[in-house]
Amino acid sequence: MLSYISVKNFAIIENIEVDFKSGMTSLTGETGAGKSLLIDAIGLLLGDRANTTVVRTGEAKASVLGIFKISNKKIFEILDGFEIEYTNDEMIIKREISASNNNTIKVNNVVVTLSMLKEITRHLSDIHTQHDTHRLINPLTYLDIVDGFDEDLVNKAKTIYVDKLNTYKQDLKEYNRLLKNNDSLNERLDLIKFQANEIESHNLVEDEKEEIEKELEKLRNFDKIFQALNEASILIESTDSLGNIYNSIRKIEDVNDYSDSFSELTKSMYEGYYTLEDAVGSLKKEISNLDFSPYKLEELETRLNTLESLERKYKKSIKDIILYYEEIQYDIKNIENYDDILENQRLLVKDSYLACLKDAINLTNIRKQIASFIENELIIILEDLELKNTQFKIEFLDNPKSDYLNHQFAENGIDNIDFMLSTNIGEPLKPLSKAASGGEMSRIMLGLKALLIKSQKLSLIIFDEIDTGVSGFVASQVAKKMLDISKLSQVICITHIPQVAAVSNHHLRVSKTIENERTIAHINELKHDQKIIEIASMISGEKVTDASLKSAEELINS
Repeated sequence: MLSYISVKNFAIIENIEVDFKSGMTSLTGETGAGKSLLIDAIGLLLGDRANTTVVRTGEAKASVLGIFKISNKKIFEILDGFEIEYTNDEMIIKREISASNNNTIKVNNVVVTLSMLKEITRHLSDIHTQHDTHRLINPLTYLDIVDGFDEDLVNKAKTIYVDKLNTYKQDLKEYNRLLKNNDSLNERLDLIKFQANEIESHNLVEDEKEEIEKELEKLRNFDKIFQALNEASILIESTDSLGNIYNSIRKIEDVNDYSDSFSELTKSMYEGYYTLEDAVGSLKKEISNLDFSPYKLEELETRLNTLESLERKYKKSIKDIILYYEEIQYDIKNIENYDDILENQRLLVKDSYLACLKDAINLTNIRKQIASFIENELIIILEDLELKNTQFKIEFLDNPKSDYLNHQFAENGIDNIDFMLSTNIGEPLKPLSKAASGGEMSRIMLGLKALLIKSQKLSLIIFDEIDTGVSGFVASQVAKKMLDISKLSQVICITHIPQVAAVSNHHLRVSKTIENERTIAHINELKHDQKIIEIASMISGEKVTDASLKSAEELINS
């Protein structure tokens, strides 16, 4: 439940603090005083998106802070999962909305994202607005209403279904691609067969061109290479350079005993001598291996020209031509075996369709179980709300036919549902959107909300004028139902109906004043006598009469 809220610089709210209590709290006041703004502020704490337009003119930021008492184990599990600590079953949520759109969200002083906040609070509260009642007019929203009664179970089944759906869509897409490309593939077959034979005939090797270029460079500079290596060898041998180095090492070796540095020098020179000796050996080997062949030169140049011609023709490197050859070999195999491949893909589509349909039907069955619960329980509640002899049915429309080559699945499943209603004995069921009046819509939505609270174990329900369109005895029954709900969950309601305000355990009045040419909202908790006057004004208008005071007192005491 919500135990405390602080709202600062939020539209016409400059600074309001409210201590909320368990049970039922009614919010009354003139239109535009700020009642809905307070509900909007609570909505921000529960995960609604923020808009910079709510920041009070002239201020840098707006802030909303709420303290909640939590008892739902699911919320504790989510907080633990996010590594958010809590004490005394208390959760503090704070949101700051800046005019520059630099917003922050904190839960128990830990910064969280909006999606994290929604995950935490979805097991905490439900806010009913007039828009929610309007949803009953739109059948497109009915699935969301049904799914909301057991979101965890539905979402688990939906996740499995969507995974199968994505597989089916990919398989079907590949099948349609093969089907569409059949003609173009046949036209392409002759060309890629010719290309494959041509590439294959050249026996391409990935790094061959680079090796040829290196070998050609060597052959084209044969004279220069031979002269350089030969002269280097002559210089070494003519002066017996290696022998002189060796003899010099032996001379130093004779005095090694006189200094460790001489020993180190000897060792170092020996290492250099042997390295140089190996290098001279390699030099002689290179000279002996030098061989100029004009035929080899011509052969390499011809091969290089062939490779370069292929690169120009295919506009690819030799490496990419080899990869292209592998690709067209695969395409040739596929085209030549097209009928088998298409049939295999068709069977794959059928299998993935059946797997998807199985999980879609499982999702449907879960929804039908929820729908059955809603139908049975809602009728009982509607009787209390003076909708006696009412029939209510959630009708599941036809599922798609088993045409696996024609994609008929939606992301939300295969279900199309309608809410059917009859409020009179002998009258057939008709679509709720056409059969119910405004007052009936309000009572049906109130009944659905009562069931939702019970099924989800929510600790807070907020009603923003759910009693619109009702009056007299029906209004009294609506008020009693809201009071009944408050025994299971904290109820905060905006109302213009005296009967609803009268039964509330706590009564807050929202008003506004103009100070220094600025509108400021205020909120006050009404004591018993003040409550009587407020309800009397709701009955008779601005002028409170003795009769309206008496009626107000009777409503409160009844």
